[in-house]
Order: sequence, then C-alpha cells, then structure tokens
Amino acid sequence: MSLSGLEPPRLDRAFQGHRAPVSCLAFHPEGTQVISGSQDGCLFVWHFKPQLRPFRFLGHKGEVHHVALSRTGQTIASASADKTVRLWSNSAHGDSRVIKGHCGAVRSVCFSRDESLLLTASDDKTVKLWSLATYRFHASLLGHKNWVYSADFSKNSELVASAGEDKNVIVWDVERKASIMSFPDFESAVSQVKFHPDGSCVAACGFDGCIKLWDLRSRKLLQHYDAHPGAISCIDFHPSGEQLVSAGEETLKIWDLREGKLMHQVTGHKKAPTACAFSASGHCMATGGRDNLVLTWACSATAPSPPPTERAPPVPAERVPPARSGKPSQARHPVSTPERAAPVATERAVPAPRRKEEPKEPEVAEAGTEPLEPSPVMETLKSMQSQLEMMSRTILLLDQRLALNEEQVSAMRAELLQKRAATAAKPEPLKTEAQLLAPSSQEEELRRELESLRQLL
Repeated sequence: MSLSGLEPPRLDRAFQGHRAPVSCLAFHPEGTQVISGSQDGCLFVWHFKPQLRPFRFLGHKGEVHHVALSRTGQTIASASADKTVRLWSNSAHGDSRVIKGHCGAVRSVCFSRDESLLLTASDDKTVKLWSLATYRFHASLLGHKNWVYSADFSKNSELVASAGEDKNVIVWDVERKASIMSFPDFESAVSQVKFHPDGSCVAACGFDGCIKLWDLRSRKLLQHYDAHPGAISCIDFHPSGEQLVSAGEETLKIWDLREGKLMHQVTGHKKAPTACAFSASGHCMATGGRDNLVLTWACSATAPSPPPTERAPPVPAERVPPARSGKPSQARHPVSTPERAAPVATERAVPAPRRKEEPKEPEVAEAGTEPLEPSPVMETLKSMQSQLEMMSRTILLLDQRLALNEEQVSAMRAELLQKRAATAAKPEPLKTEAQLLAPSSQEEELRRELESLRQLL
C-alpha cells in the first residue's frame, strides 16, 4: 500500500479494565482484536465488535512486558517478569502452556513467520529460540553483555535483531546462530528494536529519547531523530514502511521517514503513553498509557494531490536534526536519507498545523463510521452521565458513613450494658434484642436518603 501521507489519527474508542499501566500491545492479524499486557500481570483481548466481551487472561505472577500474536491469530505469547513465557489459546477459555528456561525476567517475545520458532529476550543477557512443535529450547544467541530488552524477527525470519542495556544493537543469522553485524551507536540503553516491513533496515529507540535507523545492506546509519525529551518506551512501523510511531514520556509522535521529519503529534492519554502499535492494514493504531487505558485511533491516508501551477511558500515547521548517513544507493528506498529528503522538503508546501481535538470518551462511533456531530441530546446525555457518576460516589460515601455509625452505636450499646450490669444492685429489666438493634433516627434518615438515591439511579 503506497501512501502519500497520513491524516491526523482520530480517536475511535477507549478500553478500560487494567488496574496498572499498560506495558505492551499487539493487533490481531485481521484487525478484529487488540491484545494488551499490563503491570498488573494480566492480559486483555479487546474485541472491536461491541457485543463481544473482552477476554481476561490470568496466570503470570509478575508484570507482563511484551505480547505477540501468531500469523493465524490463534495463539498469543506473553513475556513476563516472573521469568516465564506463556502461550495462550485465543479463546474465552484462555488455556495456556508455560515455557521456562530464562534465569531473569523475560522482556520480549516474537513468532517467526512460519510459526515454527519463538524468539525471547531476557535480563539473563541471552536471546533464545524455542521450537513451537515441541515447546522445547532450540538455541541461544549469545553476545550481549547486559540485560536484553527487545528482540525481533525480520520479514522472512532469516535474521534477528536484539538490543538492551549494553547500548548495542546486534543483528543475528538465525541459521548459523551467529552475529553478523552490530551497531553500537547509542549513548544509553536501547528499549526496543524493530525491523522495517520490507526487511531492508532496522530501527531502535533508547532511553535518551533518540530513534535511529540503519541500512542492513550498507551497514550504515540512515537516519537519526532526537524524537523525545525523555525515554522512548515503544516504536512501530506503519505497514507501508513510510511512517513510524513512537511513544515517549510526554506524548505520541508519528514520523515521516521519506522526508525525515515529524508528521503528527498525538495527544489523548491523561498520563504518559507507554505502548503503541499499528494494525496490519494500517487503518488503525492502538496506544496504551500509564492511565491504565487502551485507546484505538482511526488512521486514513491522504490522497496525493496534483502538482500546483504555482509553488506555494513553505510554512516553517519543526525539523529534526539531520541524520548521519553514508552515500545513498541509487535504488528507490522507502526510508530516505537526508540527502534524498531535503530537496523534497524545500519544494513541498507543509500543511498548516491542525488544531488538536480533545480526546473523546469511549462512547464514540465504531471504527470505519463517520463521527457523530455534537447535538443537544448528546450534551444532555453527557451531563446526565456526569450527574449519575456523582450520585454513585455520594451513595458510596453514605454507605461508608452508615457502616461506621452502626459500628459506633454497637460499641456504645455494649459498653452501656456492661456498666449497668456492674453498678446496678437490682438491674432493671434489659431491653429486648429487637429494641437494642432498632436503628436510631439518624440511621433511618440516612437509609431513606440512600434508598431515594438508588431509585434515581
């Protein structure tokens, strides 16, 4: 799919269920589901059909660092801080098989193209390959000197790229189980590594906020972006190979790799985004954040416009620092070096920045439909929803106060009965249990108020 560009992503829906920050995301190959893992140790399988309830998978005893789906979408792999990998059946039952073999937290997991091998990376400084036919260890890729945070298969699964705390990106030959090249260009730990969709280059992001891309044929640096002021937790290529999304500490950014510049800045999470992924079609993007939410965004391509008769003056735009690069080859490449990108950027008018819309609540239209225009009815419904939420919180507070009053009254009655039994020579007739347990006027008033609020809800 050849795209001239992407429109600013439009918030489509929000999924809420995790009790801790979302750490990883993956799309079903057909785009019907999005899978999320979290620091709460569970996985959710979210369905885009509203009538289907999400699947929740429990089994890990630590944070889920990474998730991946097989090409058929029938198997989900998850890597966890509990030093295990689990293979889940993508169904409501959520049956799983545990793979143990690492001595440290497992940070990354990936299926080979033919689903014969599973790739894992761990804090034990190793990258391992597992046979999915026997669920047994197949081989180790040894060479990293510190924790390995990420590993990825190339398009044809003949190569593996890995990176981690030792600031080094290593490319491996799967058949020979040997390193064939390395890129020690980072000045801090590398958080994730990704192959380009066509397998011609590899990208990596680091804790220093930088993104780098290398050409595997020339073995030279293609592009360098000072993308975020803080650490970058995740990157992902658009299926076209012409854009890349990154999740930093402050926001999400989409980069135009042909022109080597920032394309869109996406805001929607209330706290820092931590994960991002494109669907296989490229029409949808999912993001996760420290606000425990999974958001999905509709992405549409801009149609190529005919060349203008008069050249419009370019609008000043923020440009990333120029990339360090070797001499570009003559072949057409989806990722441009700065020498290719610069002439295009000077001749082409940059569209004026659009005003960012506030993120919508989950009650938005389904993916693929036009967003509804605001109406008085929708505004009234939103107002009613906020009032209902306020009343729910009021009922909760009243329940707590009522329980506290009942405990205090019971304690006071017990103490009073003890004093009367100890001091009275001729004890007066004690009240019946029904009289003692009869609610006071204050309790009756609270109960009536609580019942009226419940009827309103």
